[in-house]
Amino acid sequence: MKNTCILLLAIIATTQLSAQDFTFTAPIQVAESSGNHHPQVELIEPGRVGVTWTSNGTKDIYFSKHNGVDGFDDPIQLNPDGLEVQSYDWSGPDFAVEGDNVYVVFRSLGYETGHVYIVKSTDKGETFGDTVRVDALEDGFAQYPDLAVFNDTVYVTFMNHDDGGANPSYDVARSVDGGLTFETEVLAAALIPGEACDCCQPEIIVNAEFVIVFFRNNDENIRDIKAITSIDRAASFTEWISLDDHNWYIPGCPSTGPDARFIETSKLVSIYKSEVDGEGKVFLNVYDLEADASTDLVEIYGTSGTSGNLNYPQVCYNDGVIGVVWEDGGDGTSQDVFFNQSATGSIDFNPDNAINLTAIAAVQSKPDITLDNGVFHVVYADATDFSVYYMQVAVANAIDELQLDLDATIFASKDQIIVTYKETDMASLIITDLNGRIVLEQLITEQETIVRTAEWVKGIYFVQLKSGDKNFVKKIVR
Repeated sequence: MKNTCILLLAIIATTQLSAQDFTFTAPIQVAESSGNHHPQVELIEPGRVGVTWTSNGTKDIYFSKHNGVDGFDDPIQLNPDGLEVQSYDWSGPDFAVEGDNVYVVFRSLGYETGHVYIVKSTDKGETFGDTVRVDALEDGFAQYPDLAVFNDTVYVTFMNHDDGGANPSYDVARSVDGGLTFETEVLAAALIPGEACDCCQPEIIVNAEFVIVFFRNNDENIRDIKAITSIDRAASFTEWISLDDHNWYIPGCPSTGPDARFIETSKLVSIYKSEVDGEGKVFLNVYDLEADASTDLVEIYGTSGTSGNLNYPQVCYNDGVIGVVWEDGGDGTSQDVFFNQSATGSIDFNPDNAINLTAIAAVQSKPDITLDNGVFHVVYADATDFSVYYMQVAVANAIDELQLDLDATIFASKDQIIVTYKETDMASLIITDLNGRIVLEQLITEQETIVRTAEWVKGIYFVQLKSGDKNFVKKIVR
């Protein structure tokens, strides 16, 4: 079945899919009545994501993990009682996953008194350890942290203000012991003319060769996206690149920052909001670090949106596919979350293929996205009940392996599922939908069982084989 997944991803990488080639689940509430500021999503393990967000009411930060079937575990408060968290809808905590480790960074409350902290889980987000302070600032104060992890070395970037909030710039603090302690921060953005835009969230990405910090610059109120690079593991930052030369002039900070991912060792993709001729736009830039030049600059929008009120774009990448989400004015009656994707081989975010994921009269905003095994995982803030919602967008017939204790295979086509069972003991075959409803349940002993699915509703299903204490579970998308 792994060969089937590889073939599926190869098809994605060479063919521009249309909106009809995707199926998406109904949004589910991550947690009730616990806030909705700045939701972030990352894959914790196959088929299960984690989500962080903050509550503006309680000034707490929360983490919740998908239960793998139909909802989320109860949220965990990550900040200790008495340490309030800075909570904005457009900026907040960030987190990264490496192996079993989950790292979450946040900033404590207090405009000129707050500090940057990190907490770590070593058991895939089931429990979290003590809070560790990241910044060592004695003068000034830190804002807007973001983090990345590579080989258990943790890199945290944050804005550094002088006393009184002047001269904002970006520092990077590094931990070589998995987040237990942090070295003194290094000034990253000194080479770039101007200063950091003082209210925009940054982005940091890391691979084996580069540490790169992306941020919105402010050069006499020209507020474009720049990036500063390090080739010595953040000991120094010696080069900078311009990803955005739209010359957006705005006297006040627009409070919207960039997002970025590596797509090759020396090639990256970034996404950001700008303004051209008074109209808000979203651009995606593919940049080749070896050539020191952009290879693609693409405007992102959907034909069903307003194309004039686009903001807060986020990007993800996996196996040759780029996915993007953003918020837009929708049909003019609501604020909606839009989605599109493209293969990296020929960047083409056809606006006709963009999907309005939240096409109802409400305010749905501040989305985030990640991608694994043909399934896009999306979170967003809903202003109706001040909660965070989660949904999946999947390539038709994608298969996700979850648990493989039994010797079996599953093949899914357009109108059937073929279960090949190679054990000698009888097994229970149970198929449920995303909401946990049983669609089919039967005992099987045959080597091959065919389940007809032509009349099934398109969506995500879980196919489970149980025999004694052994399980075989796969997620399929019809």
